[in-house]
Amino acid sequence: MTEELAEVIGGLTGVQGCHRSTRTASLLVTFDPNTITAEAIAEAVVEHAGIDEKLVDLARNGAPSKWWEGDQRTSKGQGAFAAGVTETVTALDQRLQRKTRGFIGLSGLVPAMLILWAVRQIALGRANPLSWTSALWYAHGIFRDYGNHSEG
Repeated sequence: MTEELAEVIGGLTGVQGCHRSTRTASLLVTFDPNTITAEAIAEAVVEHAGIDEKLVDLARNGAPSKWWEGDQRTSKGQGAFAAGVTETVTALDQRLQRKTRGFIGLSGLVPAMLILWAVRQIALGRANPLSWTSALWYAHGIFRDYGNHSEG
């Protein structure tokens, strides 16, 4: 992303500010919604950045129809980002359970790793009050809240 793109977007009528970050390769645009729409800004970015329209269409077809109009909610009431993270972690958990033939999933692996890390910290003499105790506390919470407990 070039400085020229930031200048073009910053010069649009209704855009109050445009800050370019080289670290995140992003633009932070503040604008007056009564003067210019987010869609118009996005279209200007596409036009001036030379982005292929086919890529834009592909991205939009997989996303909510108006992704720039605020928080889109899924049927479970999650935001789009949270739903994506949930789906990814669920898929990873299912894959792990398949590979281990149901022996362990993320609800068992993550707390076990935290416990092992805590034991290692203690063994190495790095038993700081927050580090290993926090790991044990989080492991306990994960086992308690997310572990598969069969009722007997």
